[in-house]
Amino acid sequence: MPDSAQLVAQERLALKELMDSVEFGIPHREVDENILVATWNIQHFSDKKSDRALQYMADIVERFDIVAIQEAKTDLTGLSQLQGLLPGDYRILVTDPTGNSERLTFLYDRRTVVPTGLVCEIGFNVPGDTHTGFQLHRMPYCASFRAGRFDFAIVNVHIFQSDTSFRREEIEKLVEFIDGRVQQPAAKVFDRDFFVVGDFNIDQAGDQFFNALVSKGFKMPPGMDTLGTNFSRTKTFDKIAWVDRESFKFEDKFNVVPFGDVLFQDADPPGGKKEISDHLPLWAEFRVNKLSQELDQILNPPQ
Repeated sequence: MPDSAQLVAQERLALKELMDSVEFGIPHREVDENILVATWNIQHFSDKKSDRALQYMADIVERFDIVAIQEAKTDLTGLSQLQGLLPGDYRILVTDPTGNSERLTFLYDRRTVVPTGLVCEIGFNVPGDTHTGFQLHRMPYCASFRAGRFDFAIVNVHIFQSDTSFRREEIEKLVEFIDGRVQQPAAKVFDRDFFVVGDFNIDQAGDQFFNALVSKGFKMPPGMDTLGTNFSRTKTFDKIAWVDRESFKFEDKFNVVPFGDVLFQDADPPGGKKEISDHLPLWAEFRVNKLSQELDQILNPPQ
């Protein structure tokens, strides 16, 4: 029986082989050429993750330029430890606790992705006389970045699950808000290239929650609507969607990282659901602007 260090090394190697495999292979990161965006609901992410679990999580996160994390809790110990295990120059943006005492987080590699100034929680305008109105239970977290020649804003969400009518309304109000920003003149909005990512608690393709997400024209890869993102790959909770503009190109590459196939094989039950999360990381690759594309957009602006 291997000792614990050998066991962890063996499973780290198996995880690497999984992420390089034909079925689940993650593309290589290319500075100023592509961007790999991931979203991951890390269940109850506080100070309770073991060193072994954190190392596996770091091995996954380092494959991406930017990772939106949901369910970080009030205690930031685990998040800080995860950052410390990452190579390169990974930085953290994190909210104060919002609904259900959860934080929304961005982990990004500053070698490939640079913040450009916008950081906010998305709240809706309410009447000044009453100070009341609709807000999302967990206020979405929005930040702006630059990758190569590509500037963009990304919104990290964790949609309320328990009340189905409120769940649908949250998604509808959020996409209406982002669509309103996209339709504004460029001088009146920080950026019109939007990604919206996270745990939408969408049970299946074509249900009322999925329809709410795509109601304003958000795009997703063909096949992501049916891709299982929970640990058992039976639910389509998590999504990466975007406003379809000319500033970047989806590379037709996306998937989950089914870490349960190779990790914690000595546990009961095996796989790491209890130790890591009941959700799988979901990722997608995008090709960012080249100079020729940038100049073409100036000479031939979209109508």
